[in-house]
Amino acid sequence: MSRSLAYEYTAPPLDANSAALTVLERRHVPELAELDQLRRKGWRDEGLDGHFRTQRKVADQSTHASEVFWFEMMKKGMKEMDDAVGILPSQGMPFEFLDVCCCPGGFSSFTLNKRRSARGVGISLPVSSGGHSFMLEDYLRPRYRFIEKDILEYNLAPSGVSGMPHSPDRLPDSMLERFQLVIIDGHALRTYAYASPGQPSLNDAKEAHILYRDSLHIAQLIVALECVRPGGTIMMRLSHVEAFPAAHFLYLLDKLSDELTVYKPRSMHAYRGTFYVVAKGICRRTPTLLELKARYVAGLRQLWFALRCGGPDGRGRRMSCSDLDFIVSTEEILGGYLDRLIELGRPVWRTQAEGLHGFFAKKGIK
Repeated sequence: MSRSLAYEYTAPPLDANSAALTVLERRHVPELAELDQLRRKGWRDEGLDGHFRTQRKVADQSTHASEVFWFEMMKKGMKEMDDAVGILPSQGMPFEFLDVCCCPGGFSSFTLNKRRSARGVGISLPVSSGGHSFMLEDYLRPRYRFIEKDILEYNLAPSGVSGMPHSPDRLPDSMLERFQLVIIDGHALRTYAYASPGQPSLNDAKEAHILYRDSLHIAQLIVALECVRPGGTIMMRLSHVEAFPAAHFLYLLDKLSDELTVYKPRSMHAYRGTFYVVAKGICRRTPTLLELKARYVAGLRQLWFALRCGGPDGRGRRMSCSDLDFIVSTEEILGGYLDRLIELGRPVWRTQAEGLHGFFAKKGIK
């Protein structure tokens, strides 16, 4: 039996596992300090509960109009990011891109419209499993292949590992090291349909959502690293620069790329914690970087298998901070990498703080 993951959201305690405070204890970062205070103000204001409850309801029960709105917002956001960071290859240069968790398709639409020589492949969760509608314009579809598939149904475990009866398909060889640009924009949908025996409790639904979220994080990164062409670009959506696992993923992409930029578009969720990282020049063919990528991918595959099939009942488990130690430990992040992390995070924290100031002013919060 498949059930939705939708459940009532509960705000976390203000001081529980605060990554921002951990950073601020070690460095003076005005942008993060201001943002931390604004976040706390938001959590303390009970009047915002209704606003976010309404937002979650709209997200869970999307209409054609709301999906059209978000489709257009994605196009605006992609334009803003491309103008600021230069995500797309040079004009006139033929290229292929992969858009993971692409629906409704705004990022792909912008890319195909701006680069007439581009061809794309999109993978997205079927509507029947809780995914969004595919809204790419008809005139662009001849240059696009749409794969309606839950990427968690791919077998991303290490070669030779058994015990994945529900994931028979590996990534097709035709997709490996193929794309000049890979876009990863998936996030854990509350409408995702998961298999559940009987009537799940509230705790069951929350736990299932966490397992789904963690597996999706790792699956997307595996797909991106396996499918990007050497020298290509990965664009990935993350949340909270200073927190786990975003800081670890930034470290990984920083090590594998020639150039790493983070950007938070003002046209999309300006007051939320989400942002995008753009890693250019991924693994140009140098033996050292290729070996490093192979080591990272092997570790991610082992972790994905543990998240999907681990736990006491073999039905999966949560990701813990130590799970990404094969990339970098939290101690190393807070040590030798902290100044670089702050350098990357400053513009994101500044933009979110500006967004929160505007949002609070609209809501009359002082």
